[in-house]
Amino acid sequence: MEWKVTKEPLYTLATDCLVVIQTQGGESLKGCIRAMDEALDHRISQLMADGEITGRYQEVTMTHNWGKIPAKRLLILGMGKEEDLTLEKLRNGISVAACKARDAGVKRLTLGCSKNLSERWNAADLVQALVEGVELGVYRYRGYKQENSKENRREIEEVWLSLEDVSDSAFEAGLERGRVFAAGTKAARNLVNEPANKLTPSALAEYAKKIADHLGMKAEILDEKKLKELNMNALLAVSKASAEEPRMIVLSYQGAPDSQEVLGLVGKGVTFDSGGIQVKPDNGMGDMKGDMAGAAAVLGAMEVIGSLRPHCNVTAVIPACENMINGNGYRPGDVIDSFSGKTIEIQHTDAEGRLILADGLSYARRLGATSLVNVATLTGAVIVALGRSVTGLMTNHEDWGDEVKEAARVAGEKVWELPMFEEYEEYLKSSVADLKNEGGREAGCIQGGIFLKHFVEDTPWVHLDIAGTADTKGKEGFAATGAGVRTLAQLALRFSGK
Repeated sequence: MEWKVTKEPLYTLATDCLVVIQTQGGESLKGCIRAMDEALDHRISQLMADGEITGRYQEVTMTHNWGKIPAKRLLILGMGKEEDLTLEKLRNGISVAACKARDAGVKRLTLGCSKNLSERWNAADLVQALVEGVELGVYRYRGYKQENSKENRREIEEVWLSLEDVSDSAFEAGLERGRVFAAGTKAARNLVNEPANKLTPSALAEYAKKIADHLGMKAEILDEKKLKELNMNALLAVSKASAEEPRMIVLSYQGAPDSQEVLGLVGKGVTFDSGGIQVKPDNGMGDMKGDMAGAAAVLGAMEVIGSLRPHCNVTAVIPACENMINGNGYRPGDVIDSFSGKTIEIQHTDAEGRLILADGLSYARRLGATSLVNVATLTGAVIVALGRSVTGLMTNHEDWGDEVKEAARVAGEKVWELPMFEEYEEYLKSSVADLKNEGGREAGCIQGGIFLKHFVEDTPWVHLDIAGTADTKGKEGFAATGAGVRTLAQLALRFSGK
């Protein structure tokens, strides 16, 4: 997709489809849409008077040009009340409009953003949001069909931005960030959408190595033999029933060799989760190919970091395995060791993600991480608590938690902090080991965070539970979102100031 900018008036532009924004509740048309209304002999005003255009959020109205303007079609995008408009809403609204235009066969798309909206935000941030909106809105997972339908072959090839009072430097900065952030998010979506027989732990490791080679980062892949030498026994216990060998994937980016600060990103990489001997119900088990969405988020973020080259150091650690079933598998009541030395009593074999993350977090600390964030589809309980629009956040360090929250806010990804009071420790007390991996249904999401906290010691740490936000189950079924990529990438850019 090619991106260009123009300062020409919208009504003079020859394009397949022209997108203009209308907010809700205004007394009159303003900016771009007012100019278009005048060029179209006030037909937009008439549609509004008839109630066909209301300006409500994500309302899309596509019309033809009645021979009055060079653009073949006009798409009017409702964005709700102007005072409630945020960059996140703008990004999501543009995604809807771009998808609608793509499905209508549009090849050349033009976006108009008037001065009254562009003055609300930093120009580069505005351009970034628009670019991300289009790029992510038209994303489509190709899969393994031999032939794609006519609809699936439709693609937007060129996008023009018509922006008032935006400098060339701001456009270029926003365009670069937007395209790179979107590319990292789409890469994560592709990984999560991959079938588990295609994306095994070793295949995930190979993908990570290709990223490192392409972007000049260091890669280290620990195979089963090395994991045994290092006593990564929590990861090994989960993978024991699988024919696929586990991997510990490490990518290192050194953008600030003069600094001792290292951002550690740890992602859960369970490429398929059967639940183990306490097997999951069959309904929706096919979606468990996506239980490596945390790993995908970390890899997507590393692609962004490697492309933008911020002044910081980042170490990514991904424990990767399958959680399967056979006579060798771990069982409820077993006691296993971990890389940290702590012993764990197994209460539930479907609480496996926290086990492999325990080794991943401990290893990230061993490698020098001074601040940690782990990302995981850890608990169904977070969906009960927060639904599918908000990621659960837990932390052992208030200031570091606030830093991650701000990165998420700027990235346009919603997070909500859940408490980690001392009383919650009672759920995980064991009579035969240092702790157990599960303590019943109560506070299930928080239990996951409490467990992981035992493996970070005093290192500032944040746990992001993306079980609800990693995918969306719409009319087409399972579809990955790439949740967490933009937050982690934004965090790295902020970390470059340390």
